Amino acid sequence: MNDTLRSSPITPSTFIKAMGALLALFNLALVASAVWVLLQSRRHYVERAEAATQNLAQVMEDHVEHTVQRIDLAIQSLQDEAEHDLRNPRLGSLTRLQFRRAEILDSLQVADATGRILHAAPAPSALSVADQDFFRHLQAGPAPNLFISKPVRSPDGTWDLLLARRIERAGGGFVGVVFALLPTEQLARTMSQMDVGRWGSVSLRGVDLSLLARYPDFTGQQQMTGDTHITGIYLQAVQANRASMQFTENSVLDGFRRTYTLRKTDHPPFYILVGLAQQEYLRVWRHQVALAIVAVLGLASLSLALGWQARASWIRQMADQARLAAQEARCRLLAENATDVIWSMDPEGRLTYISPAILRQRGWTAEEFMALGPEERALSRKSSEAIRERMEKAHQLPSGSQPFEEDLLQATVKHRDGRELQVEAQWRLVWSEDGHLLGFQGVTRDITARKRMEVERERLIQDLTHALADVKQLSGMLPICSNCKKVRDDHGYWSQIETYLSEHSEATFTHGVCPECAQTFREEIQARRAQKSEGEGS
Repeated sequence: MNDTLRSSPITPSTFIKAMGALLALFNLALVASAVWVLLQSRRHYVERAEAATQNLAQVMEDHVEHTVQRIDLAIQSLQDEAEHDLRNPRLGSLTRLQFRRAEILDSLQVADATGRILHAAPAPSALSVADQDFFRHLQAGPAPNLFISKPVRSPDGTWDLLLARRIERAGGGFVGVVFALLPTEQLARTMSQMDVGRWGSVSLRGVDLSLLARYPDFTGQQQMTGDTHITGIYLQAVQANRASMQFTENSVLDGFRRTYTLRKTDHPPFYILVGLAQQEYLRVWRHQVALAIVAVLGLASLSLALGWQARASWIRQMADQARLAAQEARCRLLAENATDVIWSMDPEGRLTYISPAILRQRGWTAEEFMALGPEERALSRKSSEAIRERMEKAHQLPSGSQPFEEDLLQATVKHRDGRELQVEAQWRLVWSEDGHLLGFQGVTRDITARKRMEVERERLIQDLTHALADVKQLSGMLPICSNCKKVRDDHGYWSQIETYLSEHSEATFTHGVCPECAQTFREEIQARRAQKSEGEGS
């Protein structure tokens, strides 16, 4: 690489043109990345709004279903009682009791087969309902389910939903109806408690798409209550006949663009529409767009400023590389004849040189080893992590530091034939004159034999320690006879001193006679002989 640079140097003008092209590509990539990130962020906010509207629609559905079930239970309790005796006074008391328990009804009433009101809570505003649509519908034939009408106006001008059930005899004949009036204002009050923001909306429509309630109110809402007219994507969503569907559309009522969730319920049959205004849930995203524009312009300006400094840095880098090449050339002769492996790396950890001794140490030639990838150089995982930590630390050190010269790095590597080797590496950082890190140099030594000797030495020390621990020792006071010199053992038995010592130590005995005892024996023998001779002479 260095030879190529010296033989074909890059001129400053060529470098500046190349740098300008790179800066242009960088700025284009920066803009494209910013646009992509912003689009992904916007999609994220839209998905969050869709999830929020879906959850709110589910909450609204649960509340409506619960409210209708409460009212239906009250109606069914009156229906069951009325099937036994429609004119029983007890039915009137039960009607008033159920009305008080419901708490949300305008009225709860029971009518006979002619439509005349028999029981009501509170007092009825009309004495008969025979001319009303819901009565004629239930009178016409069996209706096992709860009947829910279109919104009807009460005498005070408000809108109510009418919920009713047919009363039949045991044989199936029509007896009358039980019906309740639920003010749509109660539903609107529930909608107002839902967190849809300042510009969000919630609406409820009947199975025939008649508008029952909406929050917030809009101009002309009283006139449009009960209206079934819908258009656009809203109409297409209804026609799709799906349980739940999401879409984004401008509202024809107030002009706000919202993300909606349309939910169709079955029991009771309603359409629930919950929408969140884009100008609310995208407010943070629009701030992000403004910040991104400022950031892109700032980075573009910074890149242009850095481009002007690139040429001087490039020239300094060429000079540093030239000095590094000269230093490598001086070391190459020594490295090629050394038994230890000498190597050098650039700041990113790529090998720039390795000595021929790698063939004796690892089994690869220098060219083969240079061509191997980092994962193919047979380093253990622990060794790879240690090398990576050193390189990361080196980039954070102050200029001229050499913290690794005395800190030898030991690692486990593999020979080309699969054998594991223990090596020890000494690192040295290479710095430029102006304090830039140019790379790393080091020497790697095979210490497998030394490690093996250290293991053998430790084993020998352990064997000697165990042998010394097994040697028997005598200590303390020995009870010995002053006359016969026998020794008493721990069990109270007297034995010869040589027997005792043989049993309590590794000592063995041979018997002989000391000079003093030998002289005593000779004198005794001579005395006995003389005594014997005197006896024979007499």
